Amino acid sequence: MTKAETTVKWYLVRSKPRQERRALANLKNQDITTFFPEITLTKLRRGKRTPVTEPLFPGYLFVQLDDYEGKFHKIRSTYGVTKMILFGGQPATVPDAMVDELKQISKTNELLKQPLSEGAVQPGDQVEISDGPFAGFIAKVVQLDGDSRCIVLLDLLQKEVRASFVYAQLRKV
Repeated sequence: MTKAETTVKWYLVRSKPRQERRALANLKNQDITTFFPEITLTKLRRGKRTPVTEPLFPGYLFVQLDDYEGKFHKIRSTYGVTKMILFGGQPATVPDAMVDELKQISKTNELLKQPLSEGAVQPGDQVEISDGPFAGFIAKVVQLDGDSRCIVLLDLLQKEVRASFVYAQLRKV
């Protein structure tokens, strides 16, 4: 890469298992701009629903660099970092638009949050799909699938098809 080609780009970094936060802190200590997308989910723990923050992409961080060649070894030798992701020997760049979209998703958590318990769906309920390729379709809830999803029956081409959706994508009819 020549000096004329140097621009600020996002790159992908692989962290050691369950050491994303350590890698994040150490990269920030080196004045490297980082992004670690997280989501907040409601999980059942000891019979109670509690919010839990988890990585959106476990084991991966995004770093923004203007001089990849000069910082490659610095990043690779950071505690918590395993390696830079490369394709064909070249660093994997991530488009700015994708990082911006991920920032928006991790900030709002709209698609991954569970609705309040009073608005939760139950098996047998009629629901309308409010987001995604099936938006506007009416479906019947068959069963609850974990803390954040449920299985519904969709009527597609005069045939009932089972599909799994996040609660936030459904609205009671």
